[in-house]
Amino acid sequence: MAAACGGEDGGTPATSTATVTSVATAGPGVAQLPEGFPTDFPIYEKATIAAASRIAAAQGDIYAIGMETSDPAETVRSFYEDTLGVAPWEVTNVVEIPEEETVVVKFARREGDGQAGTVVIMQEQEDGQTTRITISLPAGP
Repeated sequence: MAAACGGEDGGTPATSTATVTSVATAGPGVAQLPEGFPTDFPIYEKATIAAASRIAAAQGDIYAIGMETSDPAETVRSFYEDTLGVAPWEVTNVVEIPEEETVVVKFARREGDGQAGTVVIMQEQEDGQTTRITISLPAGP
C-alpha cells in the first residue's frame, strides 16, 4: 500500500518520513475509513477494508486505504472508472501495467481544492481470486 503513496516525480514515498496519525478499526481484520475521509468518494461495496490510515508526511497528510475483494479486477476497474468519472470527481488518466496485473486510475476533484489521487487495482498473482484495491488521496487541511 505504501508504494501507492509515493510521488511519480521522484518524490520521497510517504513511508520513509511518515507517521500514522490515526487508524480506525472495527473488529479483527476489518478497518473503517479514517476520520475526515471524503464522504463523497466512492468505495467499492463488495470489498473489505483491510487497512485505513491518515498518514502524516512532509508533503502533507495522505489517506491510505487498502481493500480486498473476490470480484475480478476488471469489475473493480469499471466501477472506479465509472464512479470517478462523475462530478465532483474526474478520471485524469488510466495506466495499465500488464506484467503486474495492475491498473492505476488517477483522479482529481473537478472543483474546489483540486484534490487528486490514485486507485491501484491489482489482481493477486498467487491465487488469481483476490483483487487488491489501494486508494491514495491527499487529506484536506
